[in-house]
Amino acid sequence: MRMYRKKSLFAAPLILLLTMFMIDVTQAQECGPSCPVCSGNSGGALLAPNSVSASGLAIPDAEEETAVFNVRYGLFEWIDAGVGYAVDTEKLLWSVRTQPIKEDESNWQPGIIIGTGSVQIGGSDQSVYLQASKSWEFSQNFALQMSGGVATLVPDFEEIFGLAGVTTSFFEKYSIFANYDGRNFHEGLSWIPLDWLTVSLLLIESSSPAASLTVNIALEKE
Repeated sequence: MRMYRKKSLFAAPLILLLTMFMIDVTQAQECGPSCPVCSGNSGGALLAPNSVSASGLAIPDAEEETAVFNVRYGLFEWIDAGVGYAVDTEKLLWSVRTQPIKEDESNWQPGIIIGTGSVQIGGSDQSVYLQASKSWEFSQNFALQMSGGVATLVPDFEEIFGLAGVTTSFFEKYSIFANYDGRNFHEGLSWIPLDWLTVSLLLIESSSPAASLTVNIALEKE
């Protein structure tokens, strides 16, 4: 077990760097690495291994994209990857997230996520980011998750901007979240009517209404 953890810490950043240099695809907008809609998780955490998250985001008033579809797969406990498609701009979406340090729920140690993908709304950007995330479960009916980090655009690395997010969950079925992508704020509400289904309503840039459906499926192990 210790040997596996040590290998994971070195393999995760290596896979991320190799992916960045091997893939040259223009990235379209998402809503940020900690957004429940884009991450497939109400707290913005990585997907569980051997699980799939499929989502569709509709933004009727958007100038560039009115619909974005994403599929994400949990490869291991410390890495997941996603691919998607922006309908109007006809651009492929891709992202990789790795977690070299896992959150410790018994103390204040946050989880650390290193990722690459699009984190800003309003332009086709490809970014690499570092994000810390911490969750608190005060009771079965109330939980809080906060995240913060930095990102930079690829490949120029000239601009460095901050990232932030907060999600409050009630009764394990309802969430209120807000995200800052270094340029704008995005707020939303999420509802989990079924264990595998999440329905979300958002305000992109605090003004443009959007809606999303996310389906989470745990694949059976052989």
